[in-house]
Amino acid sequence: MSVSGNWTLHYSWGCSNNYSQNAMTFNANGTFGGGLTGKWVPQDGTLLLSFDTGPAKYGGTVDGNVGSGAMSTFGGLNGCWYLTKQGTVGIAAPAAVAEHKQSHDPAGSKA
Repeated sequence: MSVSGNWTLHYSWGCSNNYSQNAMTFNANGTFGGGLTGKWVPQDGTLLLSFDTGPAKYGGTVDGNVGSGAMSTFGGLNGCWYLTKQGTVGIAAPAAVAEHKQSHDPAGSKA
């Protein structure tokens, strides 16, 4: 699995059809930057993400230029996410593609 490069994270706390976006750059050294920073690791075909701030942990799979999975704060806040590599065309997004204000940021901190 190769995720190095520029991606857009689409996340929805509560797994509604309303997603917010966060630009991310995955670095080959296992870190990511953008709006928020953190670490990523491939583990047995799964992509695991952990933000430097906030309690959220992400897990999912990546296939080519797209990925998806679930996230949790392990304190009761759960959600769904998907990734698209920037510059990818022809990907069908969930019904609500407009920016939606979430109650928490991608890291799981109160917005």
